[in-house]
Amino acid sequence: MSRTKSLALAFYLGAALAGAAIGISIDRLVVRAQPAWWDQMAMRKRVFDRLGLSPAQRDSASRIYDDRNHRQDSILAPLRPALDSVSSEARQRIAKLLTPQQQAIYDQMQRERQQALRQEKK
Repeated sequence: MSRTKSLALAFYLGAALAGAAIGISIDRLVVRAQPAWWDQMAMRKRVFDRLGLSPAQRDSASRIYDDRNHRQDSILAPLRPALDSVSSEARQRIAKLLTPQQQAIYDQMQRERQQALRQEKK
């Protein structure tokens, strides 16, 4: 391989590695630092903070949100088995697309999601 091609290859590999490192850093610092969309308490806190609610307002708003969530859960309860079935099928279909390495990561993501949901319900 000629010197020019070797330098070009080294440049491209360096750029790819630098890009990967930057991407991973951004993911860790920005994306994962944000509360997950299903974390109701974090979302609630963000809304309350942004609105500048007093402690009394926060308590009242929390009771309103809790009541809403309870009523929505009651409405969705009969549909939950069907919704769970659709979600399970989608996860199985996604799993079929993945390599073994990707499958291991996907499985870990699912475990983390389940753990976060259990923590939220406490």
